[in-house]
Amino acid sequence: MSDINNIKPPTQGGGVSSTRNVNVEDKRTETASNQVKSSGNSSTDKISLTTTATQLQSLQQEIAALPVVDEQKVAALRAAIEDGSYQVDSQKLARNMIDFEGNL
Repeated sequence: MSDINNIKPPTQGGGVSSTRNVNVEDKRTETASNQVKSSGNSSTDKISLTTTATQLQSLQQEIAALPVVDEQKVAALRAAIEDGSYQVDSQKLARNMIDFEGNL
C-alpha cells in the first residue's frame, strides 16, 4: 500500500505499542501522586460549617431515614377497597389529572 500524504498504514495490531501507552499512563499517575504528596505536606485544610449547613445536613439524614412508603396509609386504603367503602371522587380526580398535565 502506498503512503498518502506521508501517512503510513497501520501495522498489524493497531500500530500502537501497548507498552508505550502503559508507560505514558504510569508517568501521569506517578506525577499526579507526587503532586498530591507535595501539596499535602505544605498545609492542612480546615472545613467549618455554618449552623444552617449543619441543620441542613441533619435534616437530610432524618429524611433519608424515613420510609419511602407510608405503610399505614397503604393498609387503610387497601382495607377500604376490599370492603367496598372506598369511593373515588371523579371530579376531583379529573381536576388533579388536568393540573398535573398542566404542570409538566
